Amino acid sequence: MLVTLVLIPITWSNTTTRFESSRLTAKTLLEAEYDALLQGMNESLNHALAIAEFPSVRQHLDRIRQTQNPYQDVWSDQNEDQIRGMLSTLLTHFGRYTRLVVIDTDGRQRLSTEDPPESEILHRNHLYFREAMAMNPRSLYLSAPYPDPSRSGQEVYVIDISTPIVSSEGEQLGVLLLTLNWNYLLRTLPHAMGANAQASALLVDGQGHSLLPVSHGPVAFGDSLKDHKRVIWLEMETRNRGELLLDDQLVVFQTHDLRTHHFRTAAMQVLSVPGSQPWRIAISVPRPDVAFLIAESPWKTSLVVLTYGLAIGFSVFWVLSNHHQRSLKEKAENLSRNARTYARELTDLYENAPCGYHSLDEQGVIQKINRKELQWLGYSRDELVGRRYYRDLVSPETRDAFDEAFKAVLAGGHEGSAEIELMCKNGEKLPVAIEATAQTNASGFQYSRAMVFDLTDRKQLEDLLTTQAMTDPLTGLGNRRFLETQAELEIPRSRRSGEPLTLIAADLDRFKRINDDYGHNVGDRVLQEFAKTAQTELRDGDILCRMGGEEFTVLLPNTSKEHALMVAERLRAAVETNPAEVGTDTTEDGYLSYTASLGVTLVLQDEDSLKPAIKRADEALYSAKEAGRNRVTWRDPIPHHYNLSNRGHPRSPGTWSLSPVRQDSRGSYSIRLQRVSACHQGTGI
Repeated sequence: MLVTLVLIPITWSNTTTRFESSRLTAKTLLEAEYDALLQGMNESLNHALAIAEFPSVRQHLDRIRQTQNPYQDVWSDQNEDQIRGMLSTLLTHFGRYTRLVVIDTDGRQRLSTEDPPESEILHRNHLYFREAMAMNPRSLYLSAPYPDPSRSGQEVYVIDISTPIVSSEGEQLGVLLLTLNWNYLLRTLPHAMGANAQASALLVDGQGHSLLPVSHGPVAFGDSLKDHKRVIWLEMETRNRGELLLDDQLVVFQTHDLRTHHFRTAAMQVLSVPGSQPWRIAISVPRPDVAFLIAESPWKTSLVVLTYGLAIGFSVFWVLSNHHQRSLKEKAENLSRNARTYARELTDLYENAPCGYHSLDEQGVIQKINRKELQWLGYSRDELVGRRYYRDLVSPETRDAFDEAFKAVLAGGHEGSAEIELMCKNGEKLPVAIEATAQTNASGFQYSRAMVFDLTDRKQLEDLLTTQAMTDPLTGLGNRRFLETQAELEIPRSRRSGEPLTLIAADLDRFKRINDDYGHNVGDRVLQEFAKTAQTELRDGDILCRMGGEEFTVLLPNTSKEHALMVAERLRAAVETNPAEVGTDTTEDGYLSYTASLGVTLVLQDEDSLKPAIKRADEALYSAKEAGRNRVTWRDPIPHHYNLSNRGHPRSPGTWSLSPVRQDSRGSYSIRLQRVSACHQGTGI
């Protein structure tokens, strides 16, 4: 009786302690499960919003609605391929998405990371398209998990996330569809990573249907929890969070509604299929009792039997039991701490999976490095870990930036970042961004941990933006900056080869009257028609640019004065005989006639820029304007002009010009006096 009286409180205390340990373990796993699932969904929603606001995606949909000339069509196709490549790279890096589709306002698929379809794909009848078209900017539609139709026969499920694509002026351009691999997200949850072998997870929607495949939970995907675990469902349906004690199980649960609790994202509103929200998450662990403890530790039964048989003194038994009880309590606390640490480790691994990751000691020697960064660099782990300074892998041009960032990590702030270039084993350079922090404890600095992001796509995007900055958006021609860039190439080339380089300045006659009489829309149409006509008349190597307004410039490499005048006259005649198509709502026949005046000059080989030649071409252009418009005028590259008579009319037939002093082969010096007289084109020498 004495032994029994002693065993009863000990067994009760042991069972209570084990029960509290199981409860703490279940709550810790539930917290880790909830945070990991919510973090994964929030990141997916933020990714959808960020991609929908890419300027290149907006510009692509905006250009689709506009009428484009052949030059723009080619450029648009190239831009579409670059955008598709960029989006495919994003899907590859993130790993969790199966497809990314850009849809216009008519429901037609305009961009997709999947293989090009044999026929046009329409999305207008799908719920995700209709919901997104009715949403405000920065709003999202979230479908319920459903089987992936492209993987029939496999237990693979996906979620559709759609959001409107809106221009900077607030005009809706289309819809972005991002499909999330639900199985991929579930694999990152603690229950799938084997955090506790005795624990099982439940995840159901607002109607109690299971959202976990059989490999993740006790209930099949889509089956009703009320049919299999009715007691658990009734408790979860009436409360947002809590715990439930069953005969053989301890269940803790929590509820989350993405439609109302999306504060960790940048979304303004999240909508979903009726009945799919809120989600209810539960963790179930075995309920400890006497039978469970006996099955868990058979030696306890042997100890009790031995204690009864030998009738050992009460004090010895009490000491042993108390010691074992403390050990169980410490084990429960260690299990709790390990569970929390393991959950943080899982989150950290998940965060860094798409990027490079390494650790350095205080001297900068590589201590750890992940597989992704090794693949980028082309080295094996044995070649780097403990053998190389990370600084040696940085290009000499960006080594100072790396040194500054590493000093910041070692300093009191323990954080540093830099954009550098890594030298790969094959000799190539990889642009990356590094975000580093220090791992410290009571003893001080332990090691640095850094995330490395590949900036190759961003660099390509910057190059694309540079190209766009040199293009006139209305006509698709090069702008003034583009002309200056080409001139920096053509002038030295002309100087080396000795081939002539000529310049044409063109200006549409009475263009202000067109804008005033018909409106700027018609004026823009006339400018586009001129650009199209000019491109048809010019050679492939000729450089046509819009300088602004109705002013255009043509740079003609390897072209003499005679050929340049022929090109200008051909262009003038083509403009005169090809009226612009403006529609019957503007003119009776739908066409508007217009003309252009052109000034032509030669680019001197000793000139460092086009500015003098542009000035001469403009002077010739003004002469054509004053002579009646719709004509071509040549201006010789003579530095000085002297009006020897008729000073009041410098461009009248009485104008004289004096050439620079020239030396011939015999050593004689001469100047040439020329008189300007009237002719059909306005000037003649």
